[in-house]
Amino acid sequence: MYILGYPILFGVYAALVGQSVLAGAVQHPSNHATGIPMPSTFKRYQDTYQRNTRASLGIKGCTNKNIAVRRSWDDLDDATRTDYLRAVNCLAAKPPKMDTSLAPGAMNRLDDFTYIHINQTNIIHQSGYLLPWHRLFLWQIEHALRDECGYKGHLPYWDNPRFSEDQAQSKVFDGSMTSFGGNGAFVPHGPRKVILPGLAISNFSLPKPAGTGGGCITDGPLKNFRISLGPVAKEVIDPANKYGFLPNPRCLSRDFYNPASQGVLNWANATTIVASDSIKALRNNIEDLWHFNSHTFVGMEAADPFSTPNDPVFYLLHAQIDRLWAIWQGQDLKARTFAIDGNRTFLGLALDTAPNLPPSLATIDDVMDMGLGWKPKTKEGMPATKGGRCYIYE
Repeated sequence: MYILGYPILFGVYAALVGQSVLAGAVQHPSNHATGIPMPSTFKRYQDTYQRNTRASLGIKGCTNKNIAVRRSWDDLDDATRTDYLRAVNCLAAKPPKMDTSLAPGAMNRLDDFTYIHINQTNIIHQSGYLLPWHRLFLWQIEHALRDECGYKGHLPYWDNPRFSEDQAQSKVFDGSMTSFGGNGAFVPHGPRKVILPGLAISNFSLPKPAGTGGGCITDGPLKNFRISLGPVAKEVIDPANKYGFLPNPRCLSRDFYNPASQGVLNWANATTIVASDSIKALRNNIEDLWHFNSHTFVGMEAADPFSTPNDPVFYLLHAQIDRLWAIWQGQDLKARTFAIDGNRTFLGLALDTAPNLPPSLATIDDVMDMGLGWKPKTKEGMPATKGGRCYIYE
């Protein structure tokens, strides 16, 4: 049963190192200036996706002239990276739009997004909604950055396979003033287990390995960044603050755990994902090989399944996952755009608000809750070039 696989995802990397031959044997000359070059095997899938996506566009709506291009953070120029980080801080300085009586700890516009994610976590992870819900969530933050804070670019992604053996070499984490800062300061700590609240199963726990940080980030433009909501997944859950909605002002912390990246977040596994032969295989490969390990590598705030958007790098992390899904869809847009797999809750488990809820499969006509009154059907979150969305990954 899949539930047995979830707690051991932290150890999946040990079994995956041997897979590196899948995509790494033949290297394709890349226009990427730094990092491990994109292999020809992966590039073939990417090229097919880009070609098919552009061929599907018409002369009205989303067209080849107006389609937005989402690029790797490492391929942006310094001016665009600086503008993105400025817009992040701009949202952090704006008041929230939500009803703060629901979460008294919500202090700014970014907390709207963290609250929404906390509120939906047990529905949008290890379920059929993981990919479409997060696609719309990314679209929401992209438009908030652009419309409310004047960001001129589009949502970038964390190109983790280029730096799988040393993510500190990526411009995402190199500690420069055009990065998201690096690791947190080292604080002695050991591995632990945290409880995921809200599930009808008693004390469902998740292992947290000890990384090389654990404290506040000390460099980059976010070193003085403050957060307030969460954490939610903890060793002991306080019934009076079950979902971390009360104010908890603190620094942004990280705890890089290199075994979750080295030999794991690599081109081999990225290729395995985009080469999946079914939506079921795709979803399982994303969960087993990529999603959990990406969060685990960053650690601390980013590794809390509920309040993970507290770390602004969350959006780049999920843009990469959205990119992998888009490349897979783009191999056969007609057959794959609206393909769905998975249950309606986390691992099909009943929630404590509905303990007798039987497991059921998600459908494209189900309604998803995106917060602030927006409740689109799942199918609205599946195309990247329809329904008001118009973007492609390069």
